[in-house]
Amino acid sequence: MSISTRGGRRALRLVLCALCCLLLAACGGKEPVDDVVASGTVILEPPSASGGSDDGIKERSLGPSPAAPAVVTPVASPAPKTVRPSSPAVASAWKDLSRRLAADGISGPKVDALLAGLPATPTQSPMGRKIKVLYNRKFFPAPPSDKPQAQYYKGVVTDANARLCRQFISANSKTFRQAEQRYGVPSSIAAALLFVETRLGKVLGDTSENAFYTLASMAVSRTPESISDWLPQLRDHEQHMDWIAETMPKRADWAYKETKALVEHMLRDRVSPEHLPGSIYGAVGLCQFMPSNIATYGADGDGDGRVDLFTVPDAVASLSNYLARHGWKAGLSRERQHALLMHYNHSTVYANTIMALADRVAALKRVSGRQVRLPSFFDRSRPWPRIVPAALPGSARAYAFLPPFRGLRCSADPYPLFLTSC
Repeated sequence: MSISTRGGRRALRLVLCALCCLLLAACGGKEPVDDVVASGTVILEPPSASGGSDDGIKERSLGPSPAAPAVVTPVASPAPKTVRPSSPAVASAWKDLSRRLAADGISGPKVDALLAGLPATPTQSPMGRKIKVLYNRKFFPAPPSDKPQAQYYKGVVTDANARLCRQFISANSKTFRQAEQRYGVPSSIAAALLFVETRLGKVLGDTSENAFYTLASMAVSRTPESISDWLPQLRDHEQHMDWIAETMPKRADWAYKETKALVEHMLRDRVSPEHLPGSIYGAVGLCQFMPSNIATYGADGDGDGRVDLFTVPDAVASLSNYLARHGWKAGLSRERQHALLMHYNHSTVYANTIMALADRVAALKRVSGRQVRLPSFFDRSRPWPRIVPAALPGSARAYAFLPPFRGLRCSADPYPLFLTSC
């Protein structure tokens, strides 16, 4: 009995010792969970006394310990993917033009944007107008007239217009002076040309369409069907459809060349088509250059690194460069000057008008800083007065006015009126 009791007590002590060891193992040296579990880790814990889920286990997300905030290494966000804008839609009417430009090495988003900015339907006016002129010239030429041919454009060669040109030169004196020094073209000629072309920049286009739309429309108008609205204006056109069908592709090819040159100009010189008013056949700027001439003769008159023919410095420099490249220089005869102006525009009346207006502008040279005004009794109907250098004693400079008085004829030695100039 004592043995049994003693053995039971020993066993009880062993059980108690084991239980103490287990308790010590469970409680001693345990680290806080928040110090070892990363933020955001989901652990499982028994339900609280107030209740819980049916399975007796709920989820808890551990945040960073207030005493020792967890250091979170930022993770770089992936770079956003570059979304390339889709090419603007080009209307079907311009697809052939787009392909032709691409074949010539002119393509890309900027070109697509230019073509997408065009109206969906080409205008018939430029090609229709051109075919009408050529058609009537070939099949219904105007009969010869007994009336004398006009020598000048009506209403252009006047004293009032000469004064406008002189004022324009004075307002842009640096521009004209530099162009004359560089290219040898007198300011009076340059100003008169600008007046004849665009009224010194006041009339930049004679059509509502911009030059790009005008030329592009001509470039894609290759068949008589593309000018159907104009065919009824051609007398007996049914009898000459073969000629029309043969002529139109030739004019369209010319227009494509100019369209291509204009696109290159817009890309190179950063010119928007909205700022390209033009003539009925696509000439642009104060000096009315066809686009194919811009790359060859266009000049940067203001030094901004681009050619913009809608600015006075670039327009004056460009037209002067054009004339100089074709042979203009100081001391040319009037006959040669006339021939070069006809090269600019093949019209005798055109050249006559510019030279006559330039003569009047030159006659308004400033003397001692004041514009010379002629008394009313001078006969303005004759190509006078003239201003010629006059020699005076000493170093003084003067100009001699040789005026024809009304009712009097100038003798071989007219009485000069001297105005000294310091």
